[in-house]
Amino acid sequence: MAILPVSDQMRAGLKHLVELESPSGDVAGITRVVDYIAAALSGVGAVQRLDTAAGPLLEVSRGVGGALILGHADTVWPLGTIEEMPFVDKGDWVYGPGTLDMKGGLILAMQALLDLPGDTPFTFLVTPDEEVGSEASRAIIEDRARRARLVLVLESGMPGGAIKIGRAGVGDFHLTITGIESHAGLAPDQGASAIRELAHQILWLDALANPTAGTTVNVGVVQGGSRSNVVAGRVYADIDIRVTTQSERDRLTQALSVPAQFDDRCRVQYLGEFNRPPMEPTPASQAWVARASQRWQAITGEPLQGGYVGGASDGNFTAVLAPTLDGLGPIGQGAHARHEGVEWRFMVPRLQLISDLIVEAGKD
Repeated sequence: MAILPVSDQMRAGLKHLVELESPSGDVAGITRVVDYIAAALSGVGAVQRLDTAAGPLLEVSRGVGGALILGHADTVWPLGTIEEMPFVDKGDWVYGPGTLDMKGGLILAMQALLDLPGDTPFTFLVTPDEEVGSEASRAIIEDRARRARLVLVLESGMPGGAIKIGRAGVGDFHLTITGIESHAGLAPDQGASAIRELAHQILWLDALANPTAGTTVNVGVVQGGSRSNVVAGRVYADIDIRVTTQSERDRLTQALSVPAQFDDRCRVQYLGEFNRPPMEPTPASQAWVARASQRWQAITGEPLQGGYVGGASDGNFTAVLAPTLDGLGPIGQGAHARHEGVEWRFMVPRLQLISDLIVEAGKD
């Protein structure tokens, strides 16, 4: 039987992985993805499955140190999506749920490791819960990052092949306001409206944003009150906060610990935390960006750009522990959207870049 060219091998592998649906929380689906990757890489290094509350975490490793390669098996797409949104191969582009985020990245990692010189050390983690915060995986990711010379995060890249050198830290907060219920017509002054206090709180939160510094605050969900003729006694809100620096994270944390209050009769309580710290460039990571840029220029003839994004990844955890390059995965469009797809012309150059970086990180 003829051996397929690398590009065709990756194309076939991606189709198979996409058709193994694996939404976050579906342990059976995530297990199928892990089993497929483990079987493919069984001759490359030591294969270990670690049980977590979110499903199996796969670790494939060889030697000591070298690069830590990060990927995740879970996607945002519910079971059954493949029936209405099947894998479609149009040559220059391939489409389907999870192609870009991040089964294309898994395929790149697998191919790079299959082609790797036998004396190159590495660790490859495939986690089960990145799309829902990596709570079950974080400790393992951080432990392996401490041992690594370099971390390569195979999340999707940016237009033109750019990588991600900075990511926002993410905070999830829940606001509860307790007021005093009263009849809206007979005794409105005896009530303290939690909804009115919420309106003030939303404006106060909006003023905490600092677009120049990359800080965003979004009140995405509100609910509360009981009837239109009752002064509202309780309301709730869910807030998403993104920051690009530790100093902004500290400022927002402090503000929410002692929030403004506009009606002293209401009780205002913010609960939550930043579950991912901001990913900021370091001198060590910038040195690796320079190396990657030289290799990309040699491979493609084009400069390798770096950008900042508001989304988070597991690179947020590792950036303070080891030099981290993120966005080394496929280039495409529509992550988490129904037009999700991969621009195929970047796949082989991306594979070459990833392979070169793993080899370089494995040198003494």
